[in-house]
Amino acid sequence: MTTSSIRICIVDDHALFRESIVAALGSQKDFQVVGHCGVAAEAKRMLSKNIPDVLLLETLLPDHGTVELLREMPALSPGAKTVTTADTEAGEEIIEAMRLGARGFLAKDAPPELFFKCIRKVHRGEIWLNSRLTEAVMAALGTRAETPTEQTNTGLSPREMDVIQLVVQGYKNKDIAEKLFISEKTVKNHLSAVFNKLGVSDRLEMTLYVFEKRLFPQHF
Repeated sequence: MTTSSIRICIVDDHALFRESIVAALGSQKDFQVVGHCGVAAEAKRMLSKNIPDVLLLETLLPDHGTVELLREMPALSPGAKTVTTADTEAGEEIIEAMRLGARGFLAKDAPPELFFKCIRKVHRGEIWLNSRLTEAVMAALGTRAETPTEQTNTGLSPREMDVIQLVVQGYKNKDIAEKLFISEKTVKNHLSAVFNKLGVSDRLEMTLYVFEKRLFPQHF
């Protein structure tokens, strides 16, 4: 393995699924699976010993193990980013995982290529939500996802759209300012205007809105 390999740990209580993912990830030269297990208690030991770049975590571990691990991740594996895997009806669990810091969200039956793409993007600091989970998330939020053909008139300016796209990709205000050649204060002003126009209160709600309205179809 090269030093540039993405170190991955997997926690899932379904052994066959876990083993199939280990095998699939092993086919990629830039991935290194450094540990895998099926329960939260064992995962804590594994994560403190083999600190990964990315944790692939089942959203419905027994005994609230997923929530427990997400809360303890900053202490167990500082700097590691989490991708959660879920069944397509697990909207509430996905929202909770997002609030606890997970950055990627994949349907468990997604093809291997989507797992590869999601892991690489999350490792780079981006956010990934599998389109097949969008309706579950929206249902859990008490809304109904639009179809991709419906038009959304947000009144957003091209510059505000640029800022939104960079936020969804995981960039901080300072990085956005550098990329767009504007000041951090201007970025904050754009975000304040965006929040008002979309009727959201923070970046999380804005990200969920982006996926609901399909503002950037290329992410789906």
